Amino acid sequence: MSPVRIKQLLDEKPFRPFTVVTGDGTAVKVMSREFAWLRPGNRTMVVAVPRKAHPTEEEDFDDHNIDVFLITKVIEHPSKRTNGHTKK
Repeated sequence: MSPVRIKQLLDEKPFRPFTVVTGDGTAVKVMSREFAWLRPGNRTMVVAVPRKAHPTEEEDFDDHNIDVFLITKVIEHPSKRTNGHTKK
């Protein structure tokens, strides 16, 4: 996948969660733009995934280093509105 496309997803306003899928079938959900970023050079995306609900410490997260060019699919999730209903 193109780093430009990943930047577009991360910069989208309002942010919508998405899942990236790599060629080996690994799926990693990006829940918030604060939990994902591109390293300098834009080749590697780092995604921090909480291990538990309401994480408070650094060790409460798993870090995934993903080669952007090995991402084969992006699944965009519907954004939730503040009243709990999904936007149509």
